[in-house]
Amino acid sequence: MKIFILKSAIIFLFSLLLFRFTIVSLTNEYENKFTDLVSSSNFKDYKNDLFKSLEENNKKEVILDPNDAQILSIFIKKILSELNLPK
Repeated sequence: MKIFILKSAIIFLFSLLLFRFTIVSLTNEYENKFTDLVSSSNFKDYKNDLFKSLEENNKKEVILDPNDAQILSIFIKKILSELNLPK
């Protein structure tokens, strides 16, 4: 009976260690990546990149491809019709 309890305790201990070093470390790693992604400094970088690309596109003569323009036009018309706003 003592051997069974000892083996069970050892298996339980190794199971806890395995869980700790695999699952918990992976969740901590993804939590850190998510925190870095939504941090204010990264948000400012994303905002600056967005405005730079908007400035570059405003200088172009044609911003959208004709196919993209048609798709967006249909989409906006559908939204306006659902909102019951004048076109």
